[in-house]
Amino acid sequence: MARGNRTKKERRFTRKMQIKLLAVFAFILLCLILILMRIVYINVHSGKRYAKQVLSQENYDSQTLYSRRGEIQDANGRLLAYSEKVYNLVLDCKAVNQEVDGEKIYIEPTIDALTAVFEELDAGIVRDVIVGEKTCDSQYQVLLEKVTEDQKDAYEAYVSLDADREISDEQRKALQKVTGVWFEEEFVRRYPLDTVASTVIGFSNSVGDGIAGLEAYYDTQLKGTNGRVFGYLNENQEYERKTIPPQNGYTLQTTLDVNVQEIVEKYIAEFDEAYGTDNDNGTAKHGAKNVGVMIMDPNTGSVLAMATNSGYNLNDPQNLEAWYTQSEIKAMTDEQYVEALNSMWKNFCVSDGIEPGSTFKPVTISAALECGAVTENDSFYCDSGEQVTDTYIRCDAWPNAHGDETLGDVLKNSCNDGLMAVGRAMGVSRFIEYQTLFNFGRPTGIDLPNEASGAVYTQETMNEVELATCTFGQGLTCTMVQQAAAFAAVINGGYYYQPHLVDKIFNEDGKLVRDSSGLLLKQTISGDVSETMRGYLETAVKEGTGRRAQVPGYRIGGKTGTAEKIDPETGRRAEGKYLVSFIGAAPINDPEVIIYVVVDEPNVDNQANSTYAQEIYQKIATEVLPYLGIYPTEDVTPELLASLGLEEEDLGEEVVKTFQAYDSYGTLHQDARVEGGQVINGAGAVVEGATIAEDGTVYDAYMNPVSTVEVDQTNQNAIDPKTENPGIALPPSENDDAAEDTTVWDATAVEDDGEDTAL
Repeated sequence: MARGNRTKKERRFTRKMQIKLLAVFAFILLCLILILMRIVYINVHSGKRYAKQVLSQENYDSQTLYSRRGEIQDANGRLLAYSEKVYNLVLDCKAVNQEVDGEKIYIEPTIDALTAVFEELDAGIVRDVIVGEKTCDSQYQVLLEKVTEDQKDAYEAYVSLDADREISDEQRKALQKVTGVWFEEEFVRRYPLDTVASTVIGFSNSVGDGIAGLEAYYDTQLKGTNGRVFGYLNENQEYERKTIPPQNGYTLQTTLDVNVQEIVEKYIAEFDEAYGTDNDNGTAKHGAKNVGVMIMDPNTGSVLAMATNSGYNLNDPQNLEAWYTQSEIKAMTDEQYVEALNSMWKNFCVSDGIEPGSTFKPVTISAALECGAVTENDSFYCDSGEQVTDTYIRCDAWPNAHGDETLGDVLKNSCNDGLMAVGRAMGVSRFIEYQTLFNFGRPTGIDLPNEASGAVYTQETMNEVELATCTFGQGLTCTMVQQAAAFAAVINGGYYYQPHLVDKIFNEDGKLVRDSSGLLLKQTISGDVSETMRGYLETAVKEGTGRRAQVPGYRIGGKTGTAEKIDPETGRRAEGKYLVSFIGAAPINDPEVIIYVVVDEPNVDNQANSTYAQEIYQKIATEVLPYLGIYPTEDVTPELLASLGLEEEDLGEEVVKTFQAYDSYGTLHQDARVEGGQVINGAGAVVEGATIAEDGTVYDAYMNPVSTVEVDQTNQNAIDPKTENPGIALPPSENDDAAEDTTVWDATAVEDDGEDTAL
């Protein structure tokens, strides 16, 4: 059977079909783009409002529980920053406008309750919010911000429907109709000391992000983690809620001492007042372009105080009035305003590179001694300057000369000529090696944001001229923190500690999370070289350029600095513009504290005078040292006071005088002082059973005045009848003179020569 021909039907995706499909696809894509654009628009313009509306519903299935930002404390536990819980008073207008049997029964009772508790609310304004065309369906209308806990409690007590509450039936019915009111919890950052340590503490913004200072550096630790409430339907279609509580931020215990910080800031303000110019109705008076002061413990790297003259109010950080005049602020563009804020928030001690000048000389000399390039017995000759290749570099004494000098004299006289000779003996390689060892040219790692590294020459870029100038601190730059840490290593035995501002971090339960105290990084020089340097530095203050920094009663060692600044536009030295400084330690024989003062372009005609920094140092040290329990050990002579332009009353009540103390055998101990409830002699040893006479009054070993004693003849003890506490026995066999005399001293018996005060 013949098969007929079959015609196979061809299926084709015609052009018409392609156009239709493409049109459908384009339409769908356009819809998606429009929806996405609408979502983005809503999120940008109304996202927060809608989020708040959702949170207003009590049965909402997810709600954020905000964590409390951690506290910042000083070393003694005093609050520097904390977060206070406050509330926004929120009204759900849609809920208040609900009708029952065609009547809006909730409006007036709700208004009455709100205005009864919150006096600042006006009934008419609240009514307009509830019934207004634009707000009547809103579920999130903030009526009041920053409502306190007490105000919230007062409102909740007012609307309470507790059965025990004694109110009339009519009142109870009215309160049952109060609805749509809720309190949105948030935290407000508070700084109880306003401007104190502002450039160190920094601040956080309204949403809890750290912006500057410790607030920014430790933002993650301070923030904590928000919690959440989840709502869901279980397998039985029943609504359940699960709460994940927030983890509050950690508490920072800083190394700062508020009392020390306030002393520092007081004398910076005094300097600004003395040398500042009143340009604009008494605002923004500054005695220098920048003033910076650091106080550090050289044995741990702990910063006890850090301040500049550009402090600001942490509770109002965008107020420029502390630094700029009113007319300057009014003339600013938006860009200039932002730049001015950033400049004010910056910490000069950490973020600005400066030429350290002669305060760098102790680093150069200690490095040269350590590597053996020079010895204590070497001699030097200053003829007022040095020709280095094609450049003549002058000494500070120019056109005069220091002549023959020992190594100690070079430092005492701050002799650039001598330092250049020391640098030549070291050579570029060893100078660079110790420059790096003392951590110049790299951040110290201090726990503050925006730390600068400074600028130094490398092995490839340092030539003879650069080596010569760098030996006396010009040609390189560093921060105040770098210089303070390096100086600490020079005088503390050679140990380089990382500077830090936070000692300990605690969680919200008070458990220690981290201990950062005393992080030793390396040793720069030997203990012997460090001891030699302490002697040189003490001489530099007693006899050299640092005489104005002497603190009566204390052994001070330190170094002045005067650096001629560079004009950034020309790259040359700016004639007449100087940065002057002083860095010193006390007591220099056993350093416990370093104070570093920098005055950048003092507001005077002749800026090249380190006296301005020395005087600030002296005033701060005179008050800070006794507060820190560092007591005087040296005689305060009228000649010393006269040379410093001081009177005895200028020393302040905090300065503890030295005494003559007798031990239990009548031995005299000169220059005794009271420390930790014991009497310490000039050599640092405890004087057992000591008596101290001052102005005819006798004190026991704990500085308690004793007016009457009697003798216990049995054991030869001196008894204070008020306390019945015996003194130290005085066996006659140990002191024949005492046996011949019956005059009795508290805790001792000594020969009565008519000159001492007996009891």
